[in-house]
Parts: sequence; structure tokens; C-alpha cells
Amino acid sequence: MAVTAVRAAAAAGGPASLSRFRGALVAGVLGDCIGGEFEGAEEVPMESVLQHLSSLDDETKGTGILEYSDDTAMARCVAQSLLTRTGFDEHDMARRFAKEYSASPHRGYGAGVIQVLKKLSSPQLNDVYQPARDQFNGRGSFGNGGAMRAAPFALAFPDLSDVKRFAHLGAMLTHSCSLGYNGAVLQALAVHLSLQGALDLPHQFISRLIKEMEEVEGDEAARNDARILKEAEKPFCERLHRIRDLMDRSKVSIEEVISELGNGIAALHSVPTAIFCVLHCLQPRECLPESYGGVERTIAYSLALGGDTDTIACMAGAIAGAHYGIETIPLSWIRCCEGVEDADQYAERLYKLYHQSPLGGKGETGEQSGENRSTAANGTEKKTGVE
Repeated sequence: MAVTAVRAAAAAGGPASLSRFRGALVAGVLGDCIGGEFEGAEEVPMESVLQHLSSLDDETKGTGILEYSDDTAMARCVAQSLLTRTGFDEHDMARRFAKEYSASPHRGYGAGVIQVLKKLSSPQLNDVYQPARDQFNGRGSFGNGGAMRAAPFALAFPDLSDVKRFAHLGAMLTHSCSLGYNGAVLQALAVHLSLQGALDLPHQFISRLIKEMEEVEGDEAARNDARILKEAEKPFCERLHRIRDLMDRSKVSIEEVISELGNGIAALHSVPTAIFCVLHCLQPRECLPESYGGVERTIAYSLALGGDTDTIACMAGAIAGAHYGIETIPLSWIRCCEGVEDADQYAERLYKLYHQSPLGGKGETGEQSGENRSTAANGTEKKTGVE
């Protein structure tokens, strides 16, 4: 193992340490907030990325200047629901999604998911999965909206099968197409494995993801969706094999990464990309400052890909943060991003829950109404389409 990997492991502590939990949720928020600067850009020169990141060190700008998007807004709901219900409760989570959108609708929600969230707010709704199934003439969404909020599932459930199951069910509240919810499963798996220290052996990490996704994508619904959308039989597995090929190349250009993996709002074009960003930045890169740690390298590289920068950086940040731990994240970045303090608190509570007892479906405790959330309705509408 390289010296940098040893240092990272020492900083993060052992598998499933508190530092890793905090790193995962905090770095996810940072990726979202910082990545919003370049969202939708076709070309993002690395010089522009580094200039943007350098400006975060300017303490005269005050705090909370970089706002989070729907990525973090919905991830907060996932964490709050899992903690309040001590497990997965689809009705509670759906209500939280709808309430969050109603309280703060200008976070950049996609047009498709807005319709789902409005239906989820109806008190007459019995089947909370029906609005998502009705989307796009019954085909469902294959966007990355389920994946962008998947990290808390990896922090709530110690058992891998539970991580897969509940990430799937949580994503299906808004994304009923397998290319949407399987993207959420893949993202949750990547955070789960990173939390265990699996990134110390990158090739074994990607091989484990391929093995798990072979099973996930083996059902008839997934094969049927892949056929309809004219994708490979097991689309995410195919992308993971591409990642392994890219890892073995001595040099990979940003253009090649975009061409091979994508940078768009479809889960297939962003979740594997986020995973590659983490793997590619495990070691220092010539295009990035030597002073940068792993989380900084990962987020910077994610931004340079352009496209759906906030979501890709959010997902990559969560995976990287679970590997490197909270101590490696620059305080200057933490100070200027909205929602970090809450994310840190959720991480500590999830850590206790994770190590406390096995979690299952709906919790035995009733709805807790005393949980407070701070929301702000001054984001900008950014995304349209499949999310």
C-alpha cells in the first residue's frame, strides 16, 4: 500500500470508524455545495476549478455562502427518517421528501421528480410507490436522484444485503426504472465498502462492486429495462468493467472519462463516473496541487468533468469521505458550505445506530415531531429531465 494510503487509513481510523461516517456525509454536502458552481457546463478548465477552490480560503466572504441543492435536501430526509424510525419506513421517508420540497422548492429539483413529490404530499395517497411508477408513461425515471441521496443507507445498515435492499426501496419512491434505483444501490454499495476500508485495495474494491452488481442486475426487470433503453444486458456492470480498464491505463484524459463513463444526470452516466473519480484520485495527480488531500483531489477532479457537477461531486465526495475521514477535509471548505453542521450531527447519530443493534424495516418507535430542520428557499432551479 502506498504511503498516501497508509496516512489516509491512519487518519480515518479502522473500518466503520466515526471519522469515516462524518467524512462521508460532510464530504457529500461539500461536493454538492462546491459543485454547483459549474453544473451544466460542457467544458470546465482545471484552472477554473482550482481558482474556484482557492477562493474558498477567503475568510472575508463569511459563512454559508455556498448553498446545497436537492441532492443534500433529500439526503437529509433519508438520514432523518432512518434515525427517527430506527430503520426504513417508506411512508415516513416519502412524507419527508414531500414536506422538504414544499418548504424549500427552489433547490434545483428536476421537473419529473417535482410531480412525484407533489403527489406524495397527498393525504389520500396509500401506495407511496405509485407516483414514481406512473412517471414517463409507466417507464419510470432513470435519473440519478435516487443515487445522490443514497449514502445514509450505507451508514445506517451494517449488513450489505440490507444496504442493497433499502437503498433500492428508498430510491423507488422517486425512481421506478431499474437504471435509476440500481444506480442508488451501486452508490450505497460503494460508500459501504469504502467505510470498511476497501479502497486500500482499489482493484479488489472494483471487483467486489462488479460481483455485487452482477447479482443486482440479474433480475428480469433490470434486463427488460436495459433492452428497452438499448443498453448492455447489465449496464452498471458494463460501466464498472470500463472503470477497471481505465484504472489500468497509464494516462487517462478527461475527454476519455466523459466519453467512456459520461457526466450527465442519468444514473448510468454519473454513478460510475463518481466512483472512477474516487479511484483515479487515490494518488496525487499532476494536474492538481501537491498539497491537496484525497477528498480535495476527488472533488476537484469531479468538477473538471463538467456536466452534472454537483451530483457527481456529491456522490464522489461521500465515497471519498468514507475512505479518508473527516480530519482530511479542509476547514475552509467546511466553513463556507451550508448544511455541514447538520450532516456532521446526522453522521454521529447514524454511527451510534449502526453499532448499536441490527436494523430492519419500520421502526418500533412512533413519529417524533420534535426534530428540527433548517431550510432556505433561495436556491436556483437547475435541473430538468429525468432526475
